[in-house]
Amino acid sequence: MKREAYRLANEFQTDFSADQDRLMDSPDDMEMKRYEANALREIRKEKRAVKGSIGKITAAACIAAALLAGTVMFRQEVHASIRQITWSISSALGLSEDLAAYRDVLNSSVSDKGYVVTLQEAVVSEEKLTVNYTIQREDGQPIEDYLTPDEQLFVNGKQVMGGAGGSSGFLDEEQTIIGAEMSYQIPGVDMSQENEFCIKIHKLGFQNGIKGKWDFAFTADGAALMADTKRISMEKSFTLPDGVTVTLKELTMNELEQRISFTQSGSTRYMAEVLAVDDTGRQVKFGLRSANEKSGYLSNEEYMEDGRIADTAAKVVMTLYVTALPEEDGQIIDDPKQVGEPFELKL
Repeated sequence: MKREAYRLANEFQTDFSADQDRLMDSPDDMEMKRYEANALREIRKEKRAVKGSIGKITAAACIAAALLAGTVMFRQEVHASIRQITWSISSALGLSEDLAAYRDVLNSSVSDKGYVVTLQEAVVSEEKLTVNYTIQREDGQPIEDYLTPDEQLFVNGKQVMGGAGGSSGFLDEEQTIIGAEMSYQIPGVDMSQENEFCIKIHKLGFQNGIKGKWDFAFTADGAALMADTKRISMEKSFTLPDGVTVTLKELTMNELEQRISFTQSGSTRYMAEVLAVDDTGRQVKFGLRSANEKSGYLSNEEYMEDGRIADTAAKVVMTLYVTALPEEDGQIIDDPKQVGEPFELKL
């Protein structure tokens, strides 16, 4: 499907927040008329915009029909209790920039098993998709436990197994809204082109979670962010205690993250990190985010104070550290140990 069809879908899925009082009076009839009118209006807009492009209009019409059938199933109390909240990927990651030029604002909501999950934003970068969700109960009551989404990601119809990580927490004192930020590693896909993404959340929480179906589909690309990424060659090699050679290849910096890519000569039980000190005095930690036997990357820790190399910095001194991973499952107890000598990189 094309971006226009997904945009239309998202408009219908979140439009129930308008005219809330009128919908409360007679939700079924009023909602059906409202969504029918919106469907016809938006399809006519699509028709004029694409000047007879049958494929786009058909896709938009199919999504409109599906949403007309599904959205009115929201019960009456949902309209009264679901709160709209402004919470962005930038605020979740502690970024000073709002990523406005690079994000796709989705605001798509799905309700099941008494919970509403809203996919708010998506940002695509090199080998990576970052999204943020909010989770609320339909009745607006407090949520007792952290309900991190347990999901599957599909890109262009194929499931991605590249790993994911993120964080979650309550966004209000009443503990009625949970915010969750997730980043998915997507190796081997050209993220500069438009791709189709599908996130299927099948449970909220992990052990005794709430099983349900919260599915989201959208298109996005990272062309703008990747074009605005500054790239600085490094080519610094180090030998780890087990004899594996790690080569720091490139420093990349953009509004979403700062990243150090590396290659390695084989598998290792040592986890790398880099401490960087720029000429403005900032100390930045680059922690391991993705790795296999041949390559990987480190990215800056946004949660540290001043967790990025300064935009005004002209040079930075970097030092590689490694931590030995336990041979069996268990907690890491060793402190990071320096490998090789620090080196200076001009920016």
